[in-house]
Amino acid sequence: MTERTLVPTPNSAGKVLRTIYIKNFILIDELHLDFTRGLTVLTGETGAGKSILLGALNAGLGKRISSKGILKDPTKKGVVEITIDIEEHLKDAFEGLQLDFEPISTFRREILPGGKTRCFVNDTPTKASALQDITGHLVDINSQKDEGLIHRPLEQLSLIDSFVEFRDEKKNYEEKFIEFRRVTLAIKELENIGPSEDLDYLKFVFEELNGSPVTQEQYISLEESILRAKSIRNEQVSYEKASGILSSENGLLDQLYSLESALMQASDDETLQNQLEQVRNIIADIKGVERAISKGLNETISESEFNALLQEKSSIDALVKKHRVLTVEELEVKREAIRERISLLENKDEELIRLNKLRERLLVDLDALGNDMHLLRKSASDQIEKTLSEYLVRVDLPKARLQLSWNQTSFGKYGKYLPELLFAANPGSNMQPLSKVASGGEQSRVKLALKAVLGRDSGLSTQLFDEIDSGISGSTAEKIGTLMREMSVNQQIITITHLPQVAAKGDVHLLVSKSQQVDSTTSNVVPLSSKEREQEIARMLSGENISQAAKNQAKTLLNAR
Repeated sequence: MTERTLVPTPNSAGKVLRTIYIKNFILIDELHLDFTRGLTVLTGETGAGKSILLGALNAGLGKRISSKGILKDPTKKGVVEITIDIEEHLKDAFEGLQLDFEPISTFRREILPGGKTRCFVNDTPTKASALQDITGHLVDINSQKDEGLIHRPLEQLSLIDSFVEFRDEKKNYEEKFIEFRRVTLAIKELENIGPSEDLDYLKFVFEELNGSPVTQEQYISLEESILRAKSIRNEQVSYEKASGILSSENGLLDQLYSLESALMQASDDETLQNQLEQVRNIIADIKGVERAISKGLNETISESEFNALLQEKSSIDALVKKHRVLTVEELEVKREAIRERISLLENKDEELIRLNKLRERLLVDLDALGNDMHLLRKSASDQIEKTLSEYLVRVDLPKARLQLSWNQTSFGKYGKYLPELLFAANPGSNMQPLSKVASGGEQSRVKLALKAVLGRDSGLSTQLFDEIDSGISGSTAEKIGTLMREMSVNQQIITITHLPQVAAKGDVHLLVSKSQQVDSTTSNVVPLSSKEREQEIARMLSGENISQAAKNQAKTLLNAR
């Protein structure tokens, strides 16, 4: 068996699917798989669980999954966890989604009993859509049923753009288009404003809001003033109560003065005279306390002043409640929005004129930039057609022709022209849309050729092919396997296949099997040794009753890779 040395390239040295861990997923109890660069093949009998493995991978990549029957044990959660090598240039994509970037990142999907799911990227909770946004740059899954590249012009455009050396045309066009869409929506909004719009009512509401133009900071200051005023009022009450006890009619001082007077009348009694002196000393002390109390109240606030503060806050709180906002800050925002709305209504005609002029200028710019982009794409499509013609031979379609046609459309996010793949299987046949005239097997082979071309010039580094080679056999299968093996020098290729000619080309061979017990069925995946590979490929050649001829042919296929 000849060994092949994988030569690292900018693609193969970067993003690679490393591992997948699956727990409690359909027929899988628990499974951990390691992946390597190069070509990995997965084989197994029909119904063994290859589609289950693919479903788990889709779940881990954030794609939509059905919750029905997805948990092997419906009382426990299911887990799919994937680790992938990440290139540094994707750091911005992570940060844009507020996710931590790690050179080896972990993507985790948990399926809970009841059907809800939770997603994590490097242990940070996130949405499934964010998970898919990230992993869409990392792993590309292809199947014969997935006709996106065949039927969807935007996917074809993405292929073409991977060949185009844009300077600033694409960026400028996208910026202009965003501005064009914003202006168009603004015009539509203005045009939809009818006579039912009550300008007088808006002015009334604005005046109501503007009657107490308090900012959030001012409102906080008002609350602090009320708290301080309450404190002062409490002090006032305490001082007034104390002063009343001392100085009011029949208060403490009055009682002491009465006592003093009574003692003075008993001037002949020496004992009482001594007591009189003590009472006079007490009176002097009490008067000192009285003076201290009167001086101690440094700040006062009248009841009317205090009530005015409460009324101001109450009025503002009433506005907040009336206009169904939560804070004064939101009230400010609403007031300014109404101000802008009033200004817009009062100047509607002038604003429409301005916006329509701006829209016309943007259309001119978009037309010019769209034409520039189209010329660059057209030039690239010529190169793609040339390259594809070589790859069509590689997938055993030597007489077939593939052409990229361009159809003008209305201005869109990606330009003013969209591609269409035209195909003719035989010489002399008219070129027609690929999706309409090519058979399933032909479409699969064309798709593989497109992916091979894409892999040469794009950043896609991990591609999984799900029985994309279905419907072919013999020498064609041999050619498909050879092409996948060559693709795996630049990309990590994982393929699910029923073809022994393809399976024999793999660097790693994984067998998917199913075991049945009395009350349960379990799927499992194991790597095969060299001897086990011979046995599995022989089975693929001859069925369960493996002949010696099949064993010999299996050895031949493995040695020829």
